[in-house]
Amino acid sequence: MSIRRDRTVILGAGLCGLSAAYHLEEKAETDHLVLEQAHEVGGLARTETYAGFSFDHSIHILYSRDPYANDLICGRLLEGNLVRQARRSFCYTANVYTEYPYQMNNYGLPPAIIAKNLRGLIEARQASRQDGPPRHFEAWIHETYGCGIAEHFMIPYNRRQWAWDLRDMNYDWIADRVPLPELRDVLLGALQPPERKVGPNQEFWYPLEGGIQALPRAFLRYIPPERLLLNATVVNVDSVRREISLADGRRVPYDNLISTIPLPALVKLLAEAVPPEIRQCARELKYNAVHTVNIGLEGTELGGKQKMHWVYLPEEDTMFHRMSFPGNFSPWMVPRGCTSIQVEISESVYRPRDRAALVQASLEGLVRTGILSSDDARPISQGGRVRVARVLTLDPAYIIYDLKHRENTQAIKDYLKPLDISSRGRFGEWEYFNMDHAILSGRTAAWNSIPESRT
Repeated sequence: MSIRRDRTVILGAGLCGLSAAYHLEEKAETDHLVLEQAHEVGGLARTETYAGFSFDHSIHILYSRDPYANDLICGRLLEGNLVRQARRSFCYTANVYTEYPYQMNNYGLPPAIIAKNLRGLIEARQASRQDGPPRHFEAWIHETYGCGIAEHFMIPYNRRQWAWDLRDMNYDWIADRVPLPELRDVLLGALQPPERKVGPNQEFWYPLEGGIQALPRAFLRYIPPERLLLNATVVNVDSVRREISLADGRRVPYDNLISTIPLPALVKLLAEAVPPEIRQCARELKYNAVHTVNIGLEGTELGGKQKMHWVYLPEEDTMFHRMSFPGNFSPWMVPRGCTSIQVEISESVYRPRDRAALVQASLEGLVRTGILSSDDARPISQGGRVRVARVLTLDPAYIIYDLKHRENTQAIKDYLKPLDISSRGRFGEWEYFNMDHAILSGRTAAWNSIPESRT
């Protein structure tokens, strides 16, 4: 491989890294190279197939409020391979399925729960905040939604998703992710079934074929093969010589470095050059792991719930906090006459898991929620319906917005800037990014790496 100077090197061929390469490729005068340690592109946006059943690395859907991202994804990358669909998502509490978002759709819940939810929300709206902003995420939930919605959904669900102490988390990340309801909408949602959907993902997109990995693979139509080096494991980044060492002995010089790998991993690769206080900031960055249990089933019956996309489960009757149904995103995801379920289970130092027990615990949870019968939940060889049951672990999965998150990430980014190292994307910026955010982050990184004389 011939390597020359005057080059931007990109670490990682996930959506952010591929987007950076795509946007650099638009500038014909630029030289760039993507290094990816895996044997294929995609990062978290990947799809695995077992015995004809396809599963993404955790649930992925596409939507964007950004016109550029919308046009790029729908108009160029996935044109002709995209399905637009109205969200069908639910919350399972008190043995009842209600539409998402929980705080606006209480119809069908036991009257005592509805009454407590409404009373708590009204009291929260009437309360005057005397002591400044909420101290942490749990306090924000109480002050925003009141004691009922906090107790019955928001606190237990977030504890399960993040697998973290919510009193050790900030809430500045939440932005538009969780709809903040008008009181009249909450009252209406307690009295009748929902008439409309709310939230940024009320309509979403999904590839017709290829699973979510169709999106990163679509970038490859615009990135020449010589710009991408797979199976390239980086073992050191020398920020003085501006040289990257690979595990196979090759060395790759660079002028600008765009890193999309996890921020703590980048700090480790910089090794002795990093001051102790920056290494300490990196050690303090928090994250969890998510196990997805992927289950392929003979037949299409799912306890009368065949039309759902995904379901949130805040209660501890199941090990998993969310379940989704890949075949409802696209029929390509399942063999004809079959269906599939993916459940998600978070793990951290606060909530350790017995990984050997995940499949059986997941099947038991699906029986408990009425999705499967006890007979269904047995392998085909034992007279049941289960053809596939695999566990896939994402580690890291979600970054944790602990109370020192902003301080630590900013210190690391300030250190990297004069080194011409731009850390971007979900894990590079250590932010809770959707896929469109990652793509836009890659574009910004590319544009910032191009000298002004070339723009």
